[in-house]
Amino acid sequence: MIVILRLPFVSLCLRVFVLSFLLILSACGSATPQGAFQATLPPAVSSAPVYTPTPTLTPSPTPTLTPTLTLTPSPTITPTGTQTPTLTPTITPTVPLLTLPPVTNADAPNSILAQAAELSAASGWSCDDFPCEDDIPGFLERIRVPPGFVVEHTGQFPGQPVQITYGPDGRLYATVLENGTRSGAVYAMNADGSSERYSGDFISPVGLAFQPGTDVLYVSARLTPMQRGALLRVPPGGGAPQDVIIDLPCCYSLVDNQPNGMTFGADGYLYLGVGALTDHAESTEPDSKPYADLLPHEAAILRIQPHTGAVEVYASGLRNPYDVAVSADGQLYATDQGIVAGPGDRLVALDAGAFYGWPYWRTRGCGDCPLSRADLTVMPDLVPFPDFSLPRGLAAYTGTQFPANYFGSLFVALWNGTPDAQRIVRIDPRDPRLGGEDYTPEPFMTGLIRPTDVTIAPDGSLVLADFIYGHVWRVSYQ
Repeated sequence: MIVILRLPFVSLCLRVFVLSFLLILSACGSATPQGAFQATLPPAVSSAPVYTPTPTLTPSPTPTLTPTLTLTPSPTITPTGTQTPTLTPTITPTVPLLTLPPVTNADAPNSILAQAAELSAASGWSCDDFPCEDDIPGFLERIRVPPGFVVEHTGQFPGQPVQITYGPDGRLYATVLENGTRSGAVYAMNADGSSERYSGDFISPVGLAFQPGTDVLYVSARLTPMQRGALLRVPPGGGAPQDVIIDLPCCYSLVDNQPNGMTFGADGYLYLGVGALTDHAESTEPDSKPYADLLPHEAAILRIQPHTGAVEVYASGLRNPYDVAVSADGQLYATDQGIVAGPGDRLVALDAGAFYGWPYWRTRGCGDCPLSRADLTVMPDLVPFPDFSLPRGLAAYTGTQFPANYFGSLFVALWNGTPDAQRIVRIDPRDPRLGGEDYTPEPFMTGLIRPTDVTIAPDGSLVLADFIYGHVWRVSYQ
C-alpha cells in the first residue's frame, strides 16, 4: 500500500521522486532470484551470448596443455637414455689402430761370420757361483758375448723385473715384483740408470706393451693371487690402471700360467699369451671324468682389439706361452714352457687358427696326457729347447745396430739354472738346419743368473734384464 503525504506545492517534485523510488523498490522486492535473472537479461537480449564462450573456453586450455605435458618428458628422457650407448662408438675410433711401419736393415753394418759366446767359469766369483749384487766389474768379466760385441751395465730396478719394453719417451719400462712378493708395479728407467715407479699396484704383473703411436701402456696381471687374469690399461703419464679384460683364464700356481707376455702385431691388434690351468689337463674330478675341460681362452695366444676388449683365439695348444714377438715381416713367434716333468719347452712360429699340440703330449713322453684326436692337425715346433730350460722373454731383432745378417734373428731368454740355460740364445728363423736333430740354438750371451726378458733399444742395441738382482745389461756391436 502506497501512502501519499500531504505537503505544500513546493514539495511536489520531492513527492514525485519518492513515489518513483518506492515503485522501483516494490518491483525488486516481489521478484525471485531466477525472475531477476530473466528480467535483467531476457532471452531476446543480444548480450546473452556473452555466457556462451565461458563453457567452451574451459576445455580449450586442456587440449592445449595436454601436448605440452606430453612433449616435455620426451626430449628430457630420450637423450638421457641414448647418451650412454652413443658415447661408446664415438670414443672407440678416436684413437685408430696403427699398423707397424715397415723396417729394413739397409743401414746395418756388413754381415759377419756369426759365432757363439763362450761359457764362463761356474765358480770362483765374489759370491762363489756368481758375483755379488754390487760387483759390476765381476759381472762384466763373467758375462760373455760373441767377438765384436760388448756388454755394459745400464741400471738396476728396485725389485725383480719380469718383462721389459721401451716406451715412446725412450725410457725402459719393466713390470717389477716388489719386496720379495708376487705383487708389484711398472717402473721406468731413466738414461742415468735411475728408475721410478710409474704405475701400480698389480698382483703378479708380467707382460707390458705400448700401443704403437701412443703412450698408452697395456699390462697383464691377476685380480687375485689365484684367480682371474686381467689385461689392464695404464693412461698416458702413468697413474691408476684401468680394466680392459678381467675374466681371462688363471691360474695354475702362484707363479705359473696366467696372462703373460704380449706384443702389438703389424695389424695393430694386441697378441697376448695365456697359460693353461693345468699341467697336462689332469682332472679335478677324476671319478667322473678322466681329464679337465679346457676353457675357451685357455692355453692360447689371444688376438685382442685394445680399444674395445674384443677377444678371439689366434692360436691354441700352448701350455704356457710366456712371451710373444713380431718380426719385421709381421710374423708372430712365441715361447712356450713345457710340463712339470720337463718336456715341451720350445719356440713356435704362430699361424692364425693353428693348433700346437698341448695337452696331447704322449709323443713327448707324457704318459698321463690325454690321447691325441685324429681330427687335429698339430703344427711342429720351430725350435725345441732342452727340458727344464724354461724359455721366457723373446725379441725379434728389427734394429740396424747389429750386422746385417742378424736382422730378423730371434733372441730368447732361457731362465732356469740348468747346463743349457741361464743365457740368451740367438735363432735365425731362415736357418735351413731348423727342425733337424743336430740343431742347437747359438749361445749369444752367457754368464747370467736368471735372464728374464730381452728387448731391442731405440738405438738398435740388445737390452736384457736379470731377475735376481734387477740388473739391466746392454749389448752393442763395435
